[in-house]
Amino acid sequence: MGPDLRLALAGLAALALAQGIGRFAFTPLLPMMQDDAGVTLAQGAALAAANYLGYLVGAMWAMRPAPAVLVIRLSIALVAVATLAMGFTHGMAVWMALRFVAGVASAWSLVYVAAWCIARLKPGSMGVVFAGVGSGVALAGLFCLGFAKVGASSAQGWIVLGVVALLITAAVWPVFSGANAAAKRE
Repeated sequence: MGPDLRLALAGLAALALAQGIGRFAFTPLLPMMQDDAGVTLAQGAALAAANYLGYLVGAMWAMRPAPAVLVIRLSIALVAVATLAMGFTHGMAVWMALRFVAGVASAWSLVYVAAWCIARLKPGSMGVVFAGVGSGVALAGLFCLGFAKVGASSAQGWIVLGVVALLITAAVWPVFSGANAAAKRE
């Protein structure tokens, strides 16, 4: 695998994790949470709003200069841990805090992964990176459909997605480093 493809696939995986799991897995998990955890429509809206607010805060925060590799690694790890924790905790206050953290980290990932990849990849390779958003959303949706089909609980769904996120984090962690070429290949 060439270096451009390796970097592009790492960007794809990081955005799939951050957006597909960190932002959008909540949507297909919400009906399961309503069914097995008694989450009301108003509570579901509050959980979504906490994530959206976190995303706004994270995007605004990302305007400040920071070491990209550190932020990328921190953001994907935070999404993974916050997702996993959703399956082991109960109660609106904790869930809202976790969804807020996942929102902040998702925004950081989108901004910093995109910037890091743009600085290193040929323009045509960026389509692979941004395909991570759609593929992450689609895969999270398919996972949740599978969870519902086999009668898994929402907690089990969060745990499985958290483990998947941890595995993705471990896989891409070494790719996001200062050792990669800093200049775009023309």
